[in-house]
Amino acid sequence: MKIWSLLPLILAPSLQAASPLKIDTGSEQGIYYQMAKEFCRLAHEQDEDMRCQPNATSGSLENLDRLARKKSDYAIVQSDWLYQASKGEGAFAGAPQPGLKSLFATHAEPFTLMIRADGDITRLEQLKTAPIDLGLKGSGTRKTALALMAVVGSREQDLDLKSVGNVAEALCDKRIDAVALVIGHPNRMVLDAAKRCPITFMAIEGAVRDQLIKGRPYYQPSRIPARIYPGNTKPVPTFAIAATLVSREDVSEADVYRLTKAMLGQQIQFNEQTYGYANLFHRARNKTGAVLMAPQHAGAARYFAELKAAGKL
Repeated sequence: MKIWSLLPLILAPSLQAASPLKIDTGSEQGIYYQMAKEFCRLAHEQDEDMRCQPNATSGSLENLDRLARKKSDYAIVQSDWLYQASKGEGAFAGAPQPGLKSLFATHAEPFTLMIRADGDITRLEQLKTAPIDLGLKGSGTRKTALALMAVVGSREQDLDLKSVGNVAEALCDKRIDAVALVIGHPNRMVLDAAKRCPITFMAIEGAVRDQLIKGRPYYQPSRIPARIYPGNTKPVPTFAIAATLVSREDVSEADVYRLTKAMLGQQIQFNEQTYGYANLFHRARNKTGAVLMAPQHAGAARYFAELKAAGKL
């Protein structure tokens, strides 16, 4: 056999090492990026040949677009946009992505409407005329916030929407009266605001929450945990979506199985590394099932079936 014929075999490991698997997330400051980074670290510890890294993006909507165009094979996506993309509804009407497949849900993200504790805003209806930041135009956060505001009869064009660079500073300086966030807790941005001025959260509950959730399986009743931020001693009712690790059905079962097993094989260590994160799905059984808004990939399903057979699910 000629030497040159062996070159592909010799070069393959180095090529693999030079091109780690990438997971589309969100900004480098966001929880999606940090979550993927930690999952990848543990995956490499579990399987030394498994190398992955987070890829910073603008968030769920960009991630879904990249999956559709096969610019990426893995991404973390909000469950509401995953559902709508899979079904071809809402923002994805006429352009469904039926090939989307879930691996597992990573954590819950409560809808968080942050207001000044000493301000005059106490009810959703008051936000109709108040200067508010509901997230960037076209973002998942803004779309979620607008769905909520629609329940109380407010349309996007009727609201006084602001986009500020530093929401904590703008809220405490009274340039805006409320900030909408879809986040896990604790959150650095909220902590920053709480250090600047007394803040609290508007409760989303009762008939308003019931009407919002009805017919939207991607929303679940939830709470902003108590005693995470100064002055907030009681949990605040709201609703939440689930952040989900997503791939496509054309990504091989073997690859998805290997990645899922490597990421979750050291779940206890992951829990220890993220002990302060209140909304993490710690138990394997909470990562799958009804919380997934796209069918589970065969590779991930195989791993969870093994957990069930071993009595660990």
